[in-house]
Amino acid sequence: MRIAYIECFSGISGDMTVGALLHAGVSEELLHQTVAALKIGAELRIRRLDRSGISATKVDVLVDGKIADRVDDSGHVHSHEHQHAHTHDHTHSHAHNHGHTHSHLHGHDHPKHGAVNHREARSLSTIKNIIRNAEIAAPAKEIAIRAFELLGQAEAGVHNVPIESIHFHEVGAVDTIVDIVCASVGCHALGVDRFICSPVNVGGGTVNCAHGEFPVPAPATLALLKGVPVYSSGIQSELVTPTGAALVRALNCSFSAFPFMSVESTGYGAGSREFDGRPSVVRISVGELCEAAGIFSHPESQVEPAALRQTSGTTLQVV
Repeated sequence: MRIAYIECFSGISGDMTVGALLHAGVSEELLHQTVAALKIGAELRIRRLDRSGISATKVDVLVDGKIADRVDDSGHVHSHEHQHAHTHDHTHSHAHNHGHTHSHLHGHDHPKHGAVNHREARSLSTIKNIIRNAEIAAPAKEIAIRAFELLGQAEAGVHNVPIESIHFHEVGAVDTIVDIVCASVGCHALGVDRFICSPVNVGGGTVNCAHGEFPVPAPATLALLKGVPVYSSGIQSELVTPTGAALVRALNCSFSAFPFMSVESTGYGAGSREFDGRPSVVRISVGELCEAAGIFSHPESQVEPAALRQTSGTTLQVV
């Protein structure tokens, strides 16, 4: 059985996943074509850089030549309900010291916010139509649509609003759409039969939202990680983004420590910042599975004892 093993020892985000896929052998041209097929005015910037001595691939989404989230720092997800449950969808660095650039969702009340111009927002159904209309492989479309549905469900649940009311700000949504669709296309291009994921390092500390401080993981992220084995290595920074968590779920990953496999290729996807003693990367290894022992599937989520032993020094739990 051909597999891809995703290691989230420094968390996971959409851009890190795309970078790791490219580094593992997915065609750059394929992903450039994918972005063009979306017809949302975006492009990819792909480069190699160093993360704690490891060569990794960094991917940025550009709009009008600027990193998408920085075109308008107010990019967010919001509900149509004018209680105004709000979600920031942004990829710039935060005051709480993110380990990487990513598409992120923080829910917060915004009672003083004025009327929303919905011409500048994309609903979940609109985004799903963008994906359906793009000339990309059907299985990749299914993965991407599932990831967005999971994001919408998580946000709707956190804010107690109907999923139909969740809208993505035009600029903030571009980065998220590109990350999710490119990751989906890249995962399909690997031609694997199964995705297996390590337990996920969520980080630690708190995040500052308009409604106050929340412990890491943030509410939407934690909702998306339901049934996924998670732990904290003690790093006081938020390591998992909603986009990254949604991709893990949408890929129907099984979970284990490093499986008994014959590795054919390995890729490292870079985050935007570094930590002392730990590279800010996601690693994807592609090859043939030699033995299926010690692997379990979501949603049963029962960690095999060997997997627990191999995460010594950390706190591992299934949420």
